[in-house]
Amino acid sequence: MRLRCEVEVDGGVDSETAPLAAAAGANVFVAGSSIFGDKEGVTTAMDSLRAKIVGHQGVVRA
Repeated sequence: MRLRCEVEVDGGVDSETAPLAAAAGANVFVAGSSIFGDKEGVTTAMDSLRAKIVGHQGVVRA
């Protein structure tokens, strides 16, 4: 039997660190400041972060 678990990264998640975490196996990301502090707005920040993660992992949940 193969068990599945979530690997979460919380703290310091941004467009530079998220792809690194995804490549290391993370599949849950908690991003606060990089999303809510983005001058382009929350939607743009989320879209950008998702795009960075997708290139490094098969499934993205947000």
